[in-house]
Amino acid sequence: MTTQVNIRLDEHLLQEIDALSHMLHVPRSEWLRMKLAEVVKDNILKYREVLALEYTMGHISYEELHTLIGKDADDVKLIHEMTQKGKKEIDKLFDK
Repeated sequence: MTTQVNIRLDEHLLQEIDALSHMLHVPRSEWLRMKLAEVVKDNILKYREVLALEYTMGHISYEELHTLIGKDADDVKLIHEMTQKGKKEIDKLFDK
C-alpha cells in the first residue's frame, strides 16, 4: 500500500533531480522514492542505539521500536527486561 505525500521543493533542487532522473532513465517520483528510502534506512542504522535507549526510557513503544529495527527489537526488549529484573534483585539485597 502506498500513500501520496506532497512536498514543496526549491526550483533549483527540482531541476537537479530532473537532470539526474533523466540521465538515469528513471521517473522523478521513482528516483525520489529510492533516495528517501535510502536516507531513512541509513538514519535507522545510524540511530539504532538511540532508539534502543528511547525504548528503555519509555519514550517509544515496543511496537514503534519493532517498526524501526525489526526483529532486533526482541533482543532489546529481553535485555531491558533482564536488566530491570537484575536491578530489582540488587535493590532487594540492599533493603535487607
